[in-house]
Amino acid sequence: MKKTVFVLAALIVMGTSLNLYLNRGGVKIIDGHGNKWTVSVIVDRLPLSESSKIEWWLQNKESIVAKYHFKPDNPADRLTYYIYSFGDGYQEEENEDRLCFEDMKPPKNCIDKNLLMVVSKTRNGDIEFRFDNAVYIRNKEGQIYQSEEE
Repeated sequence: MKKTVFVLAALIVMGTSLNLYLNRGGVKIIDGHGNKWTVSVIVDRLPLSESSKIEWWLQNKESIVAKYHFKPDNPADRLTYYIYSFGDGYQEEENEDRLCFEDMKPPKNCIDKNLLMVVSKTRNGDIEFRFDNAVYIRNKEGQIYQSEEE
């Protein structure tokens, strides 16, 4: 019995340590590119869990918008934010399916399309967070819940 409790405690400590290690440090924002409908925010990485990614966005959106002067210039008065991993950095388009930015001079104005998260505003004013396998909604009251839609 004591051996089982010890093994469980060791596993919990190792799991907690691993989680803290993987979510350490801040996210480095490499660059931002936008047009009147969309914004591409390029980061070195995001936190590991979806809840940590959402929390990161909520804490940093204001400073990102201010730094890169992102403002909607469309009839809907909304922007959709695409958060990409910087990966191997800016590259030439070549024959790859890369995301290229018109506000940069070629040839190295593209990144690999490694999409980490999409943040947008719904028609009713809620905020939607999209990940590979999940969609979360933050309502006007600040409550966050997982959406049935994917």
